[in-house]
Amino acid sequence: MITAELNGKPCPYAQNGQLPDLVPLDENEPAYSPDKGKPGDLCPPCAKQQLANLGHWQGHGQQTFPEELLPLRLFKCRMWLWLVVPGLHDAEPTKLITDNSITQ
Repeated sequence: MITAELNGKPCPYAQNGQLPDLVPLDENEPAYSPDKGKPGDLCPPCAKQQLANLGHWQGHGQQTFPEELLPLRLFKCRMWLWLVVPGLHDAEPTKLITDNSITQ
């Protein structure tokens, strides 16, 4: 979803109009916060906070999400939106699973 505040433009944290590449969290980086996850967990650099899996929020505020999205890791981004990364499962936050392949 694009917020009205962006006036139809890409998010200022996007890379070429897309989600920035995930990076493993490093506890020695100045921007590291335990709110984003544990060291080694993959995280978008624009994330402010990790909010468990999307399924945790099923039914909250009458929200309903497709079953296949429920295990995905949920973040709150710098624009204060919810952000779900396809292939990043909350149970295995150090791996990105895409089209039957795993990236670490």
